[in-house]
Amino acid sequence: MQVDIIPATGGPYFTTNIEDGVALADAPLRNSLVRGFPDLWDRVERRRGFMRETLGIDLHPDVLPLSNLPAFLPPFLLRPDLAMTLVG
Repeated sequence: MQVDIIPATGGPYFTTNIEDGVALADAPLRNSLVRGFPDLWDRVERRRGFMRETLGIDLHPDVLPLSNLPAFLPPFLLRPDLAMTLVG
């Protein structure tokens, strides 16, 4: 599956966007991944942690982020240390 995040600026200027791959997995499939593919599962868990702790995005357990930079959107090309986050 693909997730598109396209922030609307409300102004005349263009913006960047994100296109990330995710998988949907119910509890039995997640358990199979934990047992059969522990390295993959570790990467998924680290991505989920980054999204929750750094970006403020809390995912449903069924959503498994597959991108190495999940939901990471630096709005200024020359300032990759700045990123869009979810607050509130």
